[in-house]
Amino acid sequence: MPYCAGHELELFHLWTLDELERGGFGLLEPRLELRGLPQRQLPISAVDLVFVPGVAFDPRGVRCGHGKGYYDRLLRRVRPDTFLAGLAFQCQVFPEIPVEEHDVLLDAVITEEQTYCS
Repeated sequence: MPYCAGHELELFHLWTLDELERGGFGLLEPRLELRGLPQRQLPISAVDLVFVPGVAFDPRGVRCGHGKGYYDRLLRRVRPDTFLAGLAFQCQVFPEIPVEEHDVLLDAVITEEQTYCS
């Protein structure tokens, strides 16, 4: 489970929903006292599949988030064989989203109507 740590996203091995509390942006995040436990920290290199949220996507795998770059910084650290999939509603998919140098492209965008593979 991702959570904000300063200007970065870190990953937490979540065992139960009781381990969550409201954090930044009103999102559920791991409780502060659990984040530092070594057995609960999860390096991004251990992840084989990442489901990535976003505001808008295009069929090429370009993703537009909220503009803070949290997910782009996290995704730059994945293994080359990690599959990156955007989850969206069809109304969030546009023919083309501008791509910037720091953007990490996704391998697929999955909606309730279609799957786009890049």
